[in-house]
Amino acid sequence: SLGLKPDLALEIFNISRKADVDILIEEFSPIQTDVTYSLFEVALSAKHRLFSRNHNIEFRYSYSSYTATLGSFVFPGTTSLYPAFSDKYFIGNNFQIKYDYQFQYPYKHSEINPIQTAVELKYNHELNKYNPDGSYSLEDGILVPEYKDYSLHRFELNTKYGFQTFDNHSLTTRLRAGTILGPTVPDFFDFYVAGLIGIKAYPFYSMSGNEALWINLTYRFPLITNIDARFGHLYLDKIFLSVFGDVANAWNGKEVKLNQFKRGAGAELRFALNSFYLFPTSVFVNASYGFDKFDRTTRRDEVVSYGGEWKFYGGILFGFDI
Repeated sequence: SLGLKPDLALEIFNISRKADVDILIEEFSPIQTDVTYSLFEVALSAKHRLFSRNHNIEFRYSYSSYTATLGSFVFPGTTSLYPAFSDKYFIGNNFQIKYDYQFQYPYKHSEINPIQTAVELKYNHELNKYNPDGSYSLEDGILVPEYKDYSLHRFELNTKYGFQTFDNHSLTTRLRAGTILGPTVPDFFDFYVAGLIGIKAYPFYSMSGNEALWINLTYRFPLITNIDARFGHLYLDKIFLSVFGDVANAWNGKEVKLNQFKRGAGAELRFALNSFYLFPTSVFVNASYGFDKFDRTTRRDEVVSYGGEWKFYGGILFGFDI
């Protein structure tokens, strides 16, 4: 009777990856074994329209459990088999409120060259237990992880605004900003602003921090339309080209240092196809160049250099959502 008819969703994810590792113990040569990472998450959400069908609000709760399992190995100089060991290094409870507004101007090229306005605002309250150092204590003969509590308040804003310049040409601006309130927390909780979903001129893990900002400007226009060509099961309709520029950075601390922001630019080709005259098939290729060079030190004290090189991407999707 209140007119509340939310969309309810239950989502369950589990991702596992296995990698070979060397265990380093003083006075012994490296011991070869493997480690399996298992990321598990279950989420419950309720989404409802707000004011009109373009406005939506979503409430979400998710529980996460991340585990690393070290494989068994024979200890050097003995015949003793060291058993496999499981390390649950993260337990997370996340409460999220998300508001989003979506409007897309309808016209014949709206799939490949959308002219739209989009706003997404998220607030997350996270109650996490994390073992950042892999520390354990012995209790009643059992190893117990020494968790640290991280209670976070996280805000994130994503906006997109596009408008038509000439016939079938568009100019689109995008902005992403994020902040974690309070003192600096470990990089495990960082925002990431690089890679395919951010400033493409730099690898995904090159930029991360408790604070983040990414600004993008893209100009897109048609190269060829009404192609009407068939290649086997593929039907090619149109090709669009875009040129773009990015400015982004992620950092810790509340001070914004403009001279530390990274700049990138590039171009992207989009091909609008159909497979078997039925399935939409969207193909893109992207080339991006990073103008600013910088170094980053990893946890293993390795120095990695970024920038001053080309990055290339490509993909096949049902739509141009990235």
